Amino acid sequence: MPTRDVIAETINNEATRNEKLIAWLRCGLTFAILPDFFDRAVPALLLWFDAGCLVYFLLAFGATYRWANRPGFKYVIVTVDACVLVYLAIANPDGIEPTVNFLYLAHCGCLLVVTAAIRMSHGAVAYATGLTLAIFAAVLWWQPVPVIAVTSAVAVVVLLGCLSYFVMMRLSGLLAEVTRKEQLSRFLSPELVEQAMRDPALLQLGGKRQSVTVLFVDIRKFSAKAETHTPEEVVGFLNDYFRVLTDVIFRHRGTLDKFMGDALMALFGAPLSHPDDADRAVRAAVEIAEKLVVLNAEKARGGFCPIEIGIGINTAEVIAGNVGADRRMEYTVIGDGVNVAARLEKLTKRFPTKIIIGHATHDRLTDKLGAIAHGETTVEGRTQPLRIYGVPHAGMRTA
Repeated sequence: MPTRDVIAETINNEATRNEKLIAWLRCGLTFAILPDFFDRAVPALLLWFDAGCLVYFLLAFGATYRWANRPGFKYVIVTVDACVLVYLAIANPDGIEPTVNFLYLAHCGCLLVVTAAIRMSHGAVAYATGLTLAIFAAVLWWQPVPVIAVTSAVAVVVLLGCLSYFVMMRLSGLLAEVTRKEQLSRFLSPELVEQAMRDPALLQLGGKRQSVTVLFVDIRKFSAKAETHTPEEVVGFLNDYFRVLTDVIFRHRGTLDKFMGDALMALFGAPLSHPDDADRAVRAAVEIAEKLVVLNAEKARGGFCPIEIGIGINTAEVIAGNVGADRRMEYTVIGDGVNVAARLEKLTKRFPTKIIIGHATHDRLTDKLGAIAHGETTVEGRTQPLRIYGVPHAGMRTA
């Protein structure tokens, strides 16, 4: 789901909950009205007025719980609330002095704007502010009020409306930014997340051709080892294992492409390319081997047998970008070079070195890390033999 849809759904759900909260607050005004029904000195007209308010509170409460999630409901309920305010100001049977009555109306107008902000809608804030000013104009036509009272009331309502509108717009922007960052942080390192936030075009739907170093990691015979443990233990182990691998990949400024069962695919050079992509990929592979030794030691204390992994690395020109539909996109790379990296990982079953790299990767290395030439070999799906190299490491046990 795109970020904008996630934001809209989140805000709509929160607005629905807040609308119900406002309904309860509106009903709370009942406690200010009920004493009138037990006071014999209260005029009958005021009692009818109070009864009308109580009926409205109940009807608004029921309507809120039935239609609060409908897009236009907030505007309808704000309008009705405003009509009640006009009635309070113009037809109030208490006979309050006009200036005091207008200031009372101004307080209610501020409440109208604030509750619009609670509805998580900058549109509702603008509507409530404009409606309050229109009410002021209507009441002033009916009951003239000193200029100083009018000026101060209008200034407060306008200022409150502007501040509420700004806060709502800023809140929506921050929510969108945080949500997007959270989504990007799932497959990009923090450094790349910041660059992608500054330049959203990097992750637009579609792709571009670029040179990328692809790294595949897979656990040897993991299914057989998993049979001796409960599903919960296996999931816990994989979570710890992938957490270690992800930290290493991000530390070397790589991109996490996807998890595939107990396998992992990472990219170096996408979405942003660097001159040392091949070096960082191979160094990440060596560090993964080092971290695996530590992880095996920790898990052995919990009864897990040590695991062995194979790593295949290949550098090639591929298509990199977001692939999918508007509602579900995935950043990935597509091309023959990706398949070759997966095939190189499988070759680690045949060679003593458990990090196998293609010649294109080897040629780009500034530090060969003691790479051993394994000559040319054929891989599944390709007729032309590949020249491959093994990067030795003590932490990678032979199969």
